Formats: sequence, structure tokens, C-alpha cells
Amino acid sequence: MKKFRCLLAGAAFLVCLLFLAAPVSASSVRQTGASGATVDLSWKRQEKAAYYKIYYKLASERAYHYLKDVKASGENCAASLKLPKAGRIYRIQLVPYDQSKRKGTAVSLTDCRTLPGKISLRSQKSYATSKSMKLYWNGEESAKGYEFYVTDLAGGLVKRCKTEGKASMTMTGLDAGEFYRVRIRGYFSIGKKNIYGPASYTYIAQQPRVKFKWASHCVVGAYWPDVLGAINYTVYMSENPSRGFKKVTTVPQAEAYIPGLRRDRKYYVYVKANLRKGQKTYASPKTHYYSFRMQGDES
Repeated sequence: MKKFRCLLAGAAFLVCLLFLAAPVSASSVRQTGASGATVDLSWKRQEKAAYYKIYYKLASERAYHYLKDVKASGENCAASLKLPKAGRIYRIQLVPYDQSKRKGTAVSLTDCRTLPGKISLRSQKSYATSKSMKLYWNGEESAKGYEFYVTDLAGGLVKRCKTEGKASMTMTGLDAGEFYRVRIRGYFSIGKKNIYGPASYTYIAQQPRVKFKWASHCVVGAYWPDVLGAINYTVYMSENPSRGFKKVTTVPQAEAYIPGLRRDRKYYVYVKANLRKGQKTYASPKTHYYSFRMQGDES
């Protein structure tokens, strides 16, 4: 009887060793989907595993956080995990346990991505003479790239383009003299399929190129091309750009007269074209300023 009990104990110990040594590679865990902060995973069940304890952490964190238990049955397992935030990259660890709560070999997924959030445009620089604009936006950690869908105000497609990695790009082929509607969304790939985050929308236009004409010894006229979609234009001026610019006026037409100038002084001017959508105003950027020297008194 004693010998029989020893045999049973030895067999149990052997089963435990086999469970602990059961080979499960990290590649057996894969991400199959994402929606907001929820991710879908699938993996090959480790032999003898009755359930898994699932943990997560960010790359910047040292310790894992417990998330949930998932029952295991059949050859393959799957789970949907609600993680703390969208737009982040997580490391997931799965720790198997058998029916006797003996721990097996943990496996990890090092690159688990929640869905990118809405992208916000941070700034823009326009180069009217080259028909290009440089856009900067607030990137999302989980986005491997960004898609841009550009239309004119009538809805006609102007261009569709993608950029990977960096949160800036130079967009070419944009004519001066009109606003464009831009849809931006972040994405990453699962297998051969791109997974897109929610879209955000903005409106962009080239900065108007300003020219000048003189009305009298103390008044100058500034004028620029009309910008399709603009409801008005705001004129800014400075005598010293390093000290900043002050708003001069806002006008509905593509010209403005600036009075009260002093003779033999140099002035710097730029103009913003403004488009209104709902409660929000979109403006062309300030990239360049244009200068003129006020003429002296007429003799």
C-alpha cells in the first residue's frame, strides 16, 4: 500500500513537471482585433491548463497588473481584454494553471495595441509658392501610421495619402486660394488588415500672399487673393517681428487699409483667412510675414 501511494505521488509529480515544462512559444499568442481600449487575443492552450491568469503592463512600467482569469478548454483559447486606455501599447502576460492550481510556464505578447484615438492637428506651415503644406499633429502611441483623406469644400476628392511612424508630413498639390477638408485617422495592422481609429476632421488653407499699395503718406493698402470658403480675413502687423504681432483689423474682403503709419518706417504684415464651421473657426497658418517701408511725406 505504501509502495502504491509512493507510485501515485511520483506520477503526480511527473504530471506537474510535464505541465511546467510544456513548451508554449510567445508566437502562439496573437492579437486578432481591437475596439477602443478593448483587444481580442487568441492563443494555443497549454496542455493540462485549466485556466489562465492574465496580466498587463505598459513598456514604461516594471510590474505587471492583474486583469482577469480566463477558463481554458479545447485546443485554442480566446479572450477580450478591456485595458485602461486606448491609443497605448501594452505587454500582456498569460500564466496557465492546471486543475490543482499548479502554475505553468507564462507566455507573453509584447506588442498589444489598443485602437488609436482621435488625432488633433497641432500646427501647420504653408508654402504657397510651392503648393505644399507641412502638417504636425499629436501622435498616438499605438498608431503605426496615419491616413489623410483630403477633399475640396464641395466634397470632391483631392488626394488620399498615408504616412508611417512620424507625426508630421509635407502635403503637396494644394492650390492657394481655397480651404480643404481633411480627415485624419491613425491605424495599425493585424496580419494583412489595417485597423483604423476614429476619424477627426479639420480644414486647412494656404497662407495668403500679401502685397501692398499706397493710399497716402500715412495709409497703406494690403491686398491678397480671395480664399474660397473664407468668411473673413484677419490682418496682423508689427514693427519688430521678434516682439510679436498685433491684430489690426478683420475684414470680409481680400483687402484692408491700414492707417496711422509713420513715415520712413518698416512694417511687417501677415493675414489669416478664416473659415467657420459650427462653433469652430479654422484659420490659415502664419508661416511667413511680408514687409514694406512706409514712404516719406510727399514733397
